[in-house]
Amino acid sequence: MQNQRTRLLLQRVGGNIREYEHVLSRLSMLLGIQHTPIPLEVLEALSHDPASVMSGTRRLKSWRAIEDICDRIARQRETLRSFATSITHEEAPSGTADIFDGPVFSLSSSLDQLEHHRQRLAQEAEKVLQTLAHVKETHSTVKKQYNDVTAHTSLIYPQLSHVVALEESYRNKYKQFWDLGLDALTLLLDTVTPVWRNYGKVIGEDVQDFFIIPWYRNEFTGEQKRYPITSLPRRSVRHWFGLLLFFTILLGVTALQIGGAVSSTLNYNLPWITHTGFRWLFTPFFTILLFIQWTVVLLECCIVLAVLCVVFWWLGWAVKIFS
Repeated sequence: MQNQRTRLLLQRVGGNIREYEHVLSRLSMLLGIQHTPIPLEVLEALSHDPASVMSGTRRLKSWRAIEDICDRIARQRETLRSFATSITHEEAPSGTADIFDGPVFSLSSSLDQLEHHRQRLAQEAEKVLQTLAHVKETHSTVKKQYNDVTAHTSLIYPQLSHVVALEESYRNKYKQFWDLGLDALTLLLDTVTPVWRNYGKVIGEDVQDFFIIPWYRNEFTGEQKRYPITSLPRRSVRHWFGLLLFFTILLGVTALQIGGAVSSTLNYNLPWITHTGFRWLFTPFFTILLFIQWTVVLLECCIVLAVLCVVFWWLGWAVKIFS
């Protein structure tokens, strides 16, 4: 039983050494380095049990069989001892470099550079912390002096308190106006983008059939012959109702925009601002808003006029006034 365990152990060790030798040979070939393989007799000596009974041993009898086994054991020991001695006294080739020297050196250099950068960042962070502490101290000092000066001048010149209150009030109103403009722009983008994604194709077809084809009939065909219009473009009842609702809403919005633009023009001098300096301060902004408002009004009026022209043209075509 002990001999069988030893035999299995030797076979397992020999197999592992063969796999290691195969991997090492492939790796040496890929890296282009020199490799001295383990001799074949050493691998065979590691893989086989010299005390096992073989075919040659069966032909021998009595003491000759034992002597043959002892000879094989001696040869195995001598082979392994010679190989171990050659490994011990073998000098490594001077031109062969360790395959891990390059990657290890590169990794060490990268780590050194990272450490250098870390130290420099730590120094910069320390400087920033010192600067922030100095700024905080200066801010506290200046704020205290400002509050003292404000309290002192407020007793002597009460008008300054009124000016500061007006400044805060107009600043809050300006911030509210700015937030309202941003909210309006966000609402407009959030509303227009889905509508155009869903109804852009329908709007394009309506503009083509009702407006572009009657106006550019020669250019639409690309020939001298005019594009024939034989019938009114077909649309569903729901579609006609949507067009009517759109035109009604457009008229209402245009009327409100005209009213708002006229009201803003009449109040161009900003009568609700009592302070003359602040009135002159807000006049340029109000002028720009008024110009934008009148531009929107003109654009909406052009759209309404275009829609009315389209409606009148198709009515004239229906009664054979236009062909």
